[in-house]
Amino acid sequence: MRMPRLRIAPQLSLLIAGAVALAVLVVGGLSVLNLRSGFRDYLQARDDEQLMRLVALLEQRAASDPQFQWMRNDPEPMRALMDAFNGRGQRLQRPPPPPGPGLAPPPRPEDPPQAARGGLGSLGERLFIRDLQGQRLAGRPQPQDVHKTVRAIKVEGRELAYAELTAEPEPEGVDARFLQRQTRRLVWAALGTIAVAVLAAWWMAGRWSRPLLALQRASRDIARGRRTQALQPAGALEIAQLMEDVNTMTAELHRLEAARRTWIAQISHELRTPLSVLRGELEAIEDGARAPTPAVLSGLRDEVLQLNRLVDDLHTLSVADMGGLRCTLTDGDAHSELWRIANRFEGQAQQRRLTLLLPRREAAALPAGWDWGRIEQLLANLLSNSLRYTDAPGTVAVDWRSDGHLLTLTVDDSAPGVSPADLRELFEPLFRGDRARQRGSSHGSGLGLSIARSIAQAHQGTISAEASVRGGLRITVRLPLHPDDQATRSAA
Repeated sequence: MRMPRLRIAPQLSLLIAGAVALAVLVVGGLSVLNLRSGFRDYLQARDDEQLMRLVALLEQRAASDPQFQWMRNDPEPMRALMDAFNGRGQRLQRPPPPPGPGLAPPPRPEDPPQAARGGLGSLGERLFIRDLQGQRLAGRPQPQDVHKTVRAIKVEGRELAYAELTAEPEPEGVDARFLQRQTRRLVWAALGTIAVAVLAAWWMAGRWSRPLLALQRASRDIARGRRTQALQPAGALEIAQLMEDVNTMTAELHRLEAARRTWIAQISHELRTPLSVLRGELEAIEDGARAPTPAVLSGLRDEVLQLNRLVDDLHTLSVADMGGLRCTLTDGDAHSELWRIANRFEGQAQQRRLTLLLPRREAAALPAGWDWGRIEQLLANLLSNSLRYTDAPGTVAVDWRSDGHLLTLTVDDSAPGVSPADLRELFEPLFRGDRARQRGSSHGSGLGLSIARSIAQAHQGTISAEASVRGGLRITVRLPLHPDDQATRSAA
């Protein structure tokens, strides 16, 4: 059975809360184990320290009685030893000889009363002292399987007896209550931490999910073609940047939609003009108002050719936009080909009373591997644009230079110029600049510069426009002399 998908807020909440809960449980469990283990280690260290102190007292007494006769079969010396160990008695002294018959033992003011001394206590109950032969000297023998700490009683480096202290039993009384209280506090601390983590996780998940939900709504509006309001960047840095990217994408989509509508309107206008002329002329011929003379038929042919050029340009540009502008690269002389193409426009320049400036024809050969048909189309579009929009008398200068790897082609014309705002839109399809450069636009499709840009990009080159020092427009094309054929095919 497939589990239902949760929203991001519950998922993040469960993830963060689960991670925190796991960490708290692990740390809490380790803390409880460490508390108990540490408490046992503390008891063990305390027993070791007490046993060493007791052994030191025994060694002091054994210095005068190596055979430990003073404590054999008599619990009183052991009690006195424990009182001295606990700081309740005076310095250990050898007991006086027993009194004569019928006499009470003399009082010992240095010893506290029996009630005050008490028993051996916990340490005395776990202590066992034996000689080298294993015979009991004092204490109560303990089972063999109980953990013991053994210390030798030495005098001048010679072992005389052994003191054994069994391990502290399980905590009880005050010690047990201390451990229970600490464990209880750790449990409550863990539960409180988990509760705070759940609340913090829910708050954080909500803070992350709100901008994501806004992104979701915006993307749905974009998919449905609705105009959505700009998103306010919020949340984490990556989410805020994503929202800014969506805003940029939305603005670009609106711009493209407006451009598409403008395209349709302009294309219909460009097609309607020659079609209207053709329809009018043909209707006039049918009505007998005009005779189908060679001049009339020539005019009709010009309109058909203009319509054909417009359709061809639209097809070329649409193919380029779809990535299908294929280029067949062949070797040739860039200098001679460019000069031949540019020189073809000498007649048009003279008709418009313009001067066309070209480089010297007798220049060194410049080997290049291009699609020469596309290059001819590119340069022809640039020159047609300059000749059409340059005031007479004026100048159009064509030049090209190479550094061995890259060829830079420039087309400069004289006044009028192009406004800086129009320079950014100059290569857009069907773009019309300011009125100063629109004369004769009825003979152009408005697609020439867009096609030139597509051809330059297909050759892995670039094209740009700027104001010319001659007062008009300067277009610069940079093309590699030998573009990568494989990369060009991939781009196409």
